[in-house]
Amino acid sequence: MKNERGMTLFEVVMVLALASAALLATVTVAVPWIARERSRSAVYDVQSYLQLTRIEAVSRNRECRFVVDTATRILQVYDGNATASTTDDRLLYETTLPSKVQFARPDSGTAVTLSQIASSTKYQTKFSSDGIVTEGTGLVSVLGGNEYNRVQVYAAGGVTVDRWSGSSWLNEGRQVVSSTSLGGQVVNGGGDGYIYENY
Repeated sequence: MKNERGMTLFEVVMVLALASAALLATVTVAVPWIARERSRSAVYDVQSYLQLTRIEAVSRNRECRFVVDTATRILQVYDGNATASTTDDRLLYETTLPSKVQFARPDSGTAVTLSQIASSTKYQTKFSSDGIVTEGTGLVSVLGGNEYNRVQVYAAGGVTVDRWSGSSWLNEGRQVVSSTSLGGQVVNGGGDGYIYENY
């Protein structure tokens, strides 16, 4: 039995133990990261659907509605069909947020402050044909894992995304905004030149 090659049982067990430890370390770091990414993805879905509603209102030259149902986590965009009644509104787009994402807020206040539809779990924002919000300015705050994110809707039709830092809300430009302001008031400019824009 000269020149036999291979690994001993001890060497195989050691390689498997090291691989298991590396996998465990990776999973420990990845699970919270995946939950945070779900929150970010959900808040960007809300932002995208709000912007889509505004675009549809301008391109169709009539009122369109963004609707969020906090019980089912469904986002919808409706064409208002140029009538005052919502019974004949046409559904244009619909998506459901992941089940691991919930509507919640770290500071005092309601997670969704858009215009509530009757006394249901549905909230809405209406955009006119010129892209201005006619009803439903406010915010939608979501929690995924241990990260809070929110979308703010302004009367002029603008939308911003903020992240909770543990003590205050930070927008994408990393400026601190007050947790009670819905008018885009900047508390600390940050000096990076970020400007609130209407999308």
